[in-house]
Amino acid sequence: MAIVTIFSGTFGDEEELAKNVARSLDCRYVGRDLLADAARRAEVPEAKLDGLIEKEPRWWEGWQENLRPYRIALQAAMSEAALAENLVYYGHVGHGLLPGIRHVARVLLTAPMEFRLEMVRLRQGLEVKAVRRYIEHVDKARTRRLMALFGSDWRDPGQYTLMLNMAQMTPTGAEKLIVQTAKLLDYQPTADSRQAVADLALSSRVEAHLLTVPRLRNLPISVKASDGEITLSGVIPAISKSEITRQVEMIPRVKKVVADFVSLYGQARRSG
Repeated sequence: MAIVTIFSGTFGDEEELAKNVARSLDCRYVGRDLLADAARRAEVPEAKLDGLIEKEPRWWEGWQENLRPYRIALQAAMSEAALAENLVYYGHVGHGLLPGIRHVARVLLTAPMEFRLEMVRLRQGLEVKAVRRYIEHVDKARTRRLMALFGSDWRDPGQYTLMLNMAQMTPTGAEKLIVQTAKLLDYQPTADSRQAVADLALSSRVEAHLLTVPRLRNLPISVKASDGEITLSGVIPAISKSEITRQVEMIPRVKKVVADFVSLYGQARRSG
């Protein structure tokens, strides 16, 4: 079965729609709980994530400095969940966490501004001007967060399998279209796409584990996985190589570790 990620750019009851899609497909539903778990793993307080759109730019700059551990922890959680395949994710980051995986159907729920204004006005009881300021503020915060995470604009249609205008259909109609898309042969897993998920999950698990080791947490280590073989690279202190290798070798599903590091000590000696 396809993995479905649903990203909403509107302000209706899209979470309930996503849960209905999961029930129709007999899939596991994943939402805010995944993001909260990732935040805890990355030592990013969930309250900060909730308050992202309400804070001043100075606070955003400080949060952005800690973006790498947050992204790693979130991708580790998402890719591990994707191993089971039967998954429907609803949220603002899932579409970018499984790059290059063939059997991921990425859905964007969108609508014209006037429709969004009316939805928010009805749900929150705000004046039209206040609603417009609120939506614009949320869109800007979301855009900069996702640009920092993935280097792409969430509004780019090239990222999605399916884009649905919620102003022109009912939630039931949208649900049926998403379910039909998920059942297309184009989005069914293959041996290669399953291996791609397994490799992504293992490399993400390695990166997440290294975050838990204080001496290694901030080292620029690149991790690649291929059928259980882990290749590590980066420019690191010479004394760290053996410790990094030992840490990675103890991780389940790791069969072999290839260390291709450049030593800072070695560079210093050659330059002298």
